[in-house]
Amino acid sequence: MIYSTTRFILIVAAVGVFALGQSANPTGAIAGAGYLFPGSISIAPGQVITIFTTGVSKPPTQPVFAGAGNLPTSLAGIGVTIVQATEIPAPILSVSSGGCAYCGTITAITIQIPYELQTIIMNGLGPANGLFVTENGVAESGTTFNPVFDQVHILTVCDTVIGGPGPSTGRCPWEVTHANGLLVSNTNPASGGEVLIAYAVGLGATNPMVPTGQAATQARPTAETFRIGFNFEADAPPSAPPSLAPAPLYAGLTPYYPGLYQINFVVPSIPAGLPPCYSYQGTNFINTNLTVSVGGQNSFDGVEICVSVPQ
Repeated sequence: MIYSTTRFILIVAAVGVFALGQSANPTGAIAGAGYLFPGSISIAPGQVITIFTTGVSKPPTQPVFAGAGNLPTSLAGIGVTIVQATEIPAPILSVSSGGCAYCGTITAITIQIPYELQTIIMNGLGPANGLFVTENGVAESGTTFNPVFDQVHILTVCDTVIGGPGPSTGRCPWEVTHANGLLVSNTNPASGGEVLIAYAVGLGATNPMVPTGQAATQARPTAETFRIGFNFEADAPPSAPPSLAPAPLYAGLTPYYPGLYQINFVVPSIPAGLPPCYSYQGTNFINTNLTVSVGGQNSFDGVEICVSVPQ
């Protein structure tokens, strides 16, 4: 069960002015999938996101998915270009369309942000940052963005990239698995000392690098060192790990899935007196009893899971 993309915060932005080859006057609004904060769209090298635009005149009537192998830079005549000092086409995983009562037809495009993204800007000076959707080579909509080193998002089973079902009105379990690949849950909880795997996107550059749009064929650790924190508390939200928190066992790309990362970590010893999942603590029902948070230079995210309580 490996899906990906992001927690959605739609950000409608005005079209910027950039020198995009073959571009007309873009008019369609574009929205981006963010993570934890509203505002301008922040993107990291290698990040997988879904963007939404009303600027495509002939969106596909059925979802179109990239096939096996290297990701293409155009699907159904639709492409996405990242503009900084140069123009870089973004690999595309899928294109689909839908509508709503007040916004007309919306085209959803899931892409991988190129690893060539420039993230260092000195004293506020640097190349202009633009993201454009093109249709048959002509720019139809665009927005500005903020380049960052990392934009961590740990996946849930409701995330939409690579086949997930999309947003849910209920609790969406995180993509955290035991070594055998089964999801951690209240009926299959983790144990103290066990190694778990959390799947994520947005962990940025790796060392050595993998070409944009291609899957790693072996482990590729992140260039940045991430921190991991543990909070044995009922249904606690994620929080930024402290600066002296340890690093996970492994944070890097998952082989054979472009843009998909994994974080391997060891569950600490279970403290005495921890209430079990799916029980009551006073009048409060407990869904999860361990929150694991992962943080980088720019962002953090976390998962709420169940661990077995010693009898």
